[in-house]
Amino acid sequence: MNKLLVNFFIAASLICLQVHAQPTSIKVNDVANPRQLTMPWRNCIAVGRANNLLRADLLEHLAYAQKELSYRYCRFHAIFDDEMNVVQRDKQTNQLIFNWHQVDKVYDALLKLGIRPFVELNPMPAVMASGTQTMFNYKMNVTPPKSYQEWELLVETFTRHLVERYGLDEVRTWYFEVWNEPNLGGFWSGTQQEYWNLYTASATAIKKVDTKLRVGGPASSKGNWIKEIITYTTKNKIPLDFVSTHLYPQDEQVQYPDRKGSPYKVGDFFSATVKEVQEWVKKSERPDIEIHWTEWNTQTAATADKITWGDNIYVDNLYAASFIARNCIELDTACKTFAYWVVSDIFDEGGIPQSPFSCTYGLLSIHGIPKASFNAFRFLRKMTGNIMEAKLQKPLPNGKGLLVTKENQTIKVLMWNQYFAEEKTQTDWAGTIELPIEKDTAANVVKANIGIGAGSPWESWQLMGSPLNPSPAQLDLLKQHAQPAYSFYKLQVKKNVANLSFKLLPGEVQYFEITLPRPSVNTKFANPEEFKLWDKLIGEKSN
Repeated sequence: MNKLLVNFFIAASLICLQVHAQPTSIKVNDVANPRQLTMPWRNCIAVGRANNLLRADLLEHLAYAQKELSYRYCRFHAIFDDEMNVVQRDKQTNQLIFNWHQVDKVYDALLKLGIRPFVELNPMPAVMASGTQTMFNYKMNVTPPKSYQEWELLVETFTRHLVERYGLDEVRTWYFEVWNEPNLGGFWSGTQQEYWNLYTASATAIKKVDTKLRVGGPASSKGNWIKEIITYTTKNKIPLDFVSTHLYPQDEQVQYPDRKGSPYKVGDFFSATVKEVQEWVKKSERPDIEIHWTEWNTQTAATADKITWGDNIYVDNLYAASFIARNCIELDTACKTFAYWVVSDIFDEGGIPQSPFSCTYGLLSIHGIPKASFNAFRFLRKMTGNIMEAKLQKPLPNGKGLLVTKENQTIKVLMWNQYFAEEKTQTDWAGTIELPIEKDTAANVVKANIGIGAGSPWESWQLMGSPLNPSPAQLDLLKQHAQPAYSFYKLQVKKNVANLSFKLLPGEVQYFEITLPRPSVNTKFANPEEFKLWDKLIGEKSN
């Protein structure tokens, strides 16, 4: 281990007390009726707002993420933002005039990447707004419309244009989500009833175009208004094809400042809340309706006074990797969509970040450097195949976990050792995994580790002194340290059993791939005698 990485671990150990846990023994078996991961996190990724998708650098980042992770949909704010030039008002007739040029450029770019829009209907165009309240640096209007009839006309005309441009069969595969977090005053200045009015007008407009187009909401924060929208739409016979909501781990500190009165164990709020919403829906008037978590990420706070939505180190540092691995596995069957917010730090709610690592939400930095969060999704993407049973002698401590899959003759193991911001003590995790292997031989093992300075570049940047403008050599180093550490070794199989040893430091995520030896060859030619002849002829001394 080089001196730089040693310094990283020393620096990390100063933050919290690190202790050694008792070794864990795990036995893995095949199961009679195996299932595979559904990976709802792949159903959707987010970018900040529609106008950002007119930038070449963001499209490059999204294309890279799509190549590595293969998403189905992309969600973003502000398709009706004034910068998109969607609507103006004729000063003589007072009629609305629509322009879809910028909208088309955005959706064309997405579809070219093989990603479909998860359409978010907002904000309120200024010429239609009942007030002047705005949100974010780009000042999206968050007030109700002056006329719900005009809003309905906007949504209907917009939807008809999409069908005309992209075809009905295509647009039927899209989702239309009404507004963003209307339960928060910063995002909706109106009342709950005014949101129901907005939702009703939107759903009516979309279904006028085609009854099979999908519309839903309320895109709320913290699971709020899910029960209410199901009840309201059922009672009033308003179309509702899916429900959507958002969650962040530091929402626990919002709901229960300093965790006082929290009914959850440390580290469990996030996954427990997602599961609770799933149970609410099952007991509702619409038990089979799709659930879409259209925003989440790893923003965490140790105490209530540490809550920050724009400068949160837990989206940039190693912590993010284990949080993502754990929750994407634990919540694999809890929803249809689990959309990480957002793909890139090319994100301007507070203005485009200037710093290489700005604690902005992105999986990729402004330079396109993968963070620990991105690498966690890379590992998750590898976990194809049938899920195997992992038997434990005793329950694992909270935050530690694994998943084992088998695809053909390849066994894949994903492990995580999550630590918690609220706790001063962190523990490593070591032990052995007993794996069933069909043949007594020396199996091939590829190991990949996300750790400080190897898959998590934020800590490297910190050690550099957090330069605002890294030199070319420093950027090269950060890109190198953004890659997980890969290694290869042989693992002996005896009596169809292989014992795989592991050790994870706090926050680390590891991936193992175990395969039987494959046929090898010592020459690239089928006929080595011919090759020898060619060697002789080609090497002949010239006359």
